[in-house]
Formats: sequence, C-alpha cells, structure tokens
Amino acid sequence: ARDLCPVFQPTWEEFNDFETYIQYVESQSGPSGMAKIIPPKGFKARKRGYKNIDINISHPVRQEVVGFAGVYEVLLVSEKPMNFKSYKKYAESRDHNTENLDPDQVEKNFWKQIRFNAPVYGADSNSASLFDEDAPWHLNHLDTELERGLAPHKLLGINESFVYVGCWKSLFCWHKEDLDLYSINFLHFGKPKFWYCIDPEHAQKFERFCSFQFHDNQKMCKDFLRHKTTLISPSILKNAGISIRKMVQNPGEFMVIFPHGYHSGFNFGLNCAEAVNFALPGWVNIGKRATRCLCQPDSVSIDWETFEKNIKRKRSDSTSKKPRKLRKLT
Repeated sequence: ARDLCPVFQPTWEEFNDFETYIQYVESQSGPSGMAKIIPPKGFKARKRGYKNIDINISHPVRQEVVGFAGVYEVLLVSEKPMNFKSYKKYAESRDHNTENLDPDQVEKNFWKQIRFNAPVYGADSNSASLFDEDAPWHLNHLDTELERGLAPHKLLGINESFVYVGCWKSLFCWHKEDLDLYSINFLHFGKPKFWYCIDPEHAQKFERFCSFQFHDNQKMCKDFLRHKTTLISPSILKNAGISIRKMVQNPGEFMVIFPHGYHSGFNFGLNCAEAVNFALPGWVNIGKRATRCLCQPDSVSIDWETFEKNIKRKRSDSTSKKPRKLRKLT
C-alpha cells in the first residue's frame, strides 16, 4: 500500500554487517523516512526470555492531551518511580481496549479516545540493555560512525540505549532525532507499537504547517518540535498535502528512522522496547546543519572538531580490531 513504509527481511549473511545492511535499506526505501526490518529466522535478542526482568522506571510521565479537531499538545506530568511489576499491573488493567481488534480499528480508537484517560508512559528509562551481550544488533554495540566519533564517550539515549515501557495509548509526539541522527527501535515483548513517519522531502512543509498551527510556541522557540509535545492526526496532515506513512511493529522487529524523518506513534498495550541513535558515513554534514532547541538545558551538541579527528584516526588505524563474534545459532 502507498501509505505503508518498506519492510525488509535480511538473510543471516546480510544481517551480520549492520552498517552495510542499513545503507542498503536506506538506498531501497525511496522517499520513506522509516523502514521495518524483520530479523532472520532464529534471531533472539534475549535467549532466556523476559519472564523475570527487573526494569526500574525512574521517570514515568502521565501524558495529558489538550486540543481539538486533530491538533493537540501533550502535557507531561511527572509520576513517582515504578518497578516493572507495578507498571505491568497498571498497564494490563487498560489492555481490554485493544483486545481482538485489528490495527485499523485500534488506530481509530486511539484518535477517538486521545483526550480521555491519560496514560502513564515509562519512557527514557535508563535501565540496562535487555539484549544478551553477544546478541547480533545489540543496540549498545552497533559500532557505527557515531560511536567512532564519540569514543570513548557514551551519551545516554544517544549512543547508549534507552528502555521504554508502554501501555495502551501511551504515545510519542512528532519529532526528528537529536542532531538529525538515525535511530533504531527494537520491540522486545508485549503488544505492538504503531508508527507514523513523514517523508523527509515533506519535512519542511510539515514544519511550516506546525509553525502556523502552533504560532505562539514557534515565537517562543523556533525549534519547538524538538520539545516532543506536538501531536497532529494523520488525516489532518494528509489534508494539508503532507505525505505520511504508517507501520505496525510487532515484538521481535526493528524500526529504523532515517535523518529528517519526523515520526510519532503509540502503543497497543503493555510492551517493552529499546532504542538508540546511530550514524552512517556521510551523516556528519547532516549533523552539522541540524538545528537545536536552545531553551532546554539538556539539548544535545557535539564537539565537531574532536568528532571528525576521532573518525579520521579510526579510519587510518591499520590495526583495526576484529569484528565482534556473533553467537552461533543452535
């Protein structure tokens, strides 16, 4: 369908070289700002499963949606820290909303119920990665241009993964990644995640539309979309001539977002995902041009001189280390 993003199913040989494969995926994704990747048969991020996981949700937020007619702002209200057991109980009490419904009906219900019964989202939880240390595509071991440039530094949520624990109707607002980086999201377990993404060639059109709709916000901060509080329904955007794609991500699947890909979405129910940013060769010029919000103290920035020196040094290092061994499948 025209409004779905591309889906890829790599062989094991393709899957074993992350950077090369993502370059291929991007080259084959046409105008789409995102792609779904279904790992080869037998892939397991965590061999022992998720039965006894212990996730500390240190900064859960209640997402209060205000607005009308498909144009909304999300107010984030801090909640007390929770452990996974208590969040699971809370989330499962809401799951009846999506039982036995197809994705189209779930999507309709989401937009119908958007302003009622505000969800609590366990976003940006800095729990340890849920991947096995030797798992292919471990999000903290991708070793892309971003790691080479930042080494030895780790920036939480940038090149060190965040864990996200969601419930029905918990959502993420329209945004691009910090520094217009790439991002990758893996759904470990639970209910699906619904994604929207604007074609990068329509990014500026989308920005102009949002500036018109949120004139006061734009006056206060020209990069207000980086605050991640803007939510606009796909039907409104389509009517404005903005090209948008959608996709359902199931457990065990990866979603990749390309630079300039504005994306948003929501969760079908209790689930757990993990995400991180990365970069491919050639991204540096994109990153240098990226605008950043100056009104938030934690706005991400990079020392470009050091970053590029690190990359040059790694490239000229003839004694580059051998690739990490991937575990054998049994």
